Amino acid sequence: MNLSKNFENNNINLQMDVQNLVGSSGDTNNNISNQQHSTKLSYEGNYQVNISSTNFELETITSSYTGLMRIYRLLYIADHCLSLRTEALLISLKYIQETHFISLYKQIVDELKKQNIPLPNDFDSTWYEKTQRNYTNKLEKLDNDLRNFRTNSIKDSIRRGHDDLGDHYLDAGDFFNAVRCYVRSRDYCVTPRHMITMCMNVIKASFYMQNWSNVLSYVSKAEQAIESLETTTKSTTTPSTISSMINPMDVTTTNNIITSDAILASRLKVYAGIAELATKRYKLAARHFLGVSFDHCSNYFQDLISPQTLIQYVCLCSLATFERFELHRLILMSPNMKQYLELEPSIRDILHKFYETSYPSCIALMSQYEPIFALDQYLAPHLCTLYYEIRHRIIITYFLPYKNACMNTMAHQLNTTIDLLEDELVHLIRSGKIKARIDSKNKILYVADTDQRWYAYQHALTITKQSEKITRALLLRSAIIKANLSVKDDSIPQSNRSLNNNNNNNNNNINISRRQFVPNMMGNMMMDEEDLSDDGTMN
Repeated sequence: MNLSKNFENNNINLQMDVQNLVGSSGDTNNNISNQQHSTKLSYEGNYQVNISSTNFELETITSSYTGLMRIYRLLYIADHCLSLRTEALLISLKYIQETHFISLYKQIVDELKKQNIPLPNDFDSTWYEKTQRNYTNKLEKLDNDLRNFRTNSIKDSIRRGHDDLGDHYLDAGDFFNAVRCYVRSRDYCVTPRHMITMCMNVIKASFYMQNWSNVLSYVSKAEQAIESLETTTKSTTTPSTISSMINPMDVTTTNNIITSDAILASRLKVYAGIAELATKRYKLAARHFLGVSFDHCSNYFQDLISPQTLIQYVCLCSLATFERFELHRLILMSPNMKQYLELEPSIRDILHKFYETSYPSCIALMSQYEPIFALDQYLAPHLCTLYYEIRHRIIITYFLPYKNACMNTMAHQLNTTIDLLEDELVHLIRSGKIKARIDSKNKILYVADTDQRWYAYQHALTITKQSEKITRALLLRSAIIKANLSVKDDSIPQSNRSLNNNNNNNNNNINISRRQFVPNMMGNMMMDEEDLSDDGTMN
């Protein structure tokens, strides 16, 4: 049974059609490549996780999430954890009855019957037929309303009709038709607020389809619309208009609009962060997550992400990509992040242990939380890459102050075997992250010897050659100027060249006339002075 995987495959098949529909494009360049020498379980495909030694409970999912996100997370746990499969399927069946997602409902019921799991006592056997009938009736009504709006040519009603139809498709899990309806409403958007609503709807449907390029494209469009709206609001709201606002209701409305825009900005950062995580741009993902307000995440994002999940994403992405000073300044000392860390003391301990270079404790805590991370549908495919990138950073930092290190001690400190550690060191040396040599017989890691005198000589020689080249160029230039030489450019047309020659001749004539005028003028002035002096003497 692989319910969540089936829907992921269906969504992937629809991505090309949606990209052709909306004309979006995305960059899928990866900042961190997957490591081929993985020694842990690859959390991709049909893997199983044993969480008997952890405190993970399904109540954390049911209480932290709502809507389709809660259902998808429960189904992902049912696919990858045998001990929680039955409970997760029954709970997801209960919550799916709040939607029109009849296709997924039928798959869950068939799976429960296949595994001989007794259905709950409050199970409604006629729900499928009633919901399908209601879905069809409502769909026909929305279609008729939209036709009437088009006949009357009311743009705002047409836009709202497309949005209502898209919401109906989204509630039934038909994400492709939902995106199509939302995109069609773009032609009827008049104000920036309408554009923001359209972008948020397309982002939501594309997010469930896992069409990450489309998500990132519309996130940037929504951010531009919010910026233009803020610019318009600032230009229209002058100090005189603020002082003339006597009605307190207007002030309350303005504050509510500002708050809603801030919530939208935080929501866009969550969408962008998960999309960057899915496309393996971990540093960008961490920076997006760091910009999400704790109040917004804990109060308004139950259908998208929980504060506990967000700080887990921040922890792994930042440890794999941030420098130590960035880790301290952006996370450990951030008032906003401290509120997240208070909800997850273990995540806070992992960050503190890493920053304090208490690597054995840090690695032990990460290993303890690895099964919980593996049950997250967005984090699991990247868990091995993130863990190994963090381990590599730990190895580099651990070996940095030494000239040689015992590999047996390193393996004990890093909670691994000597053979696996040697493979990791070979990879780091080949990639140029560590300049060292391995003594495989004695299991000692040596810093690569460098002749500082030779490097200094090579540097001096390079500087000397550069200085000699610059000096020769300066001498050549001065010799050309002294000899009054000029080089003609054959690429210039003959007409332009004759025009330049005429201009040069005119300039020369002007210079000659100036040279003649100045001495004559000086001579005349001298003659006048002599005349004055003669007259004075005669008098």
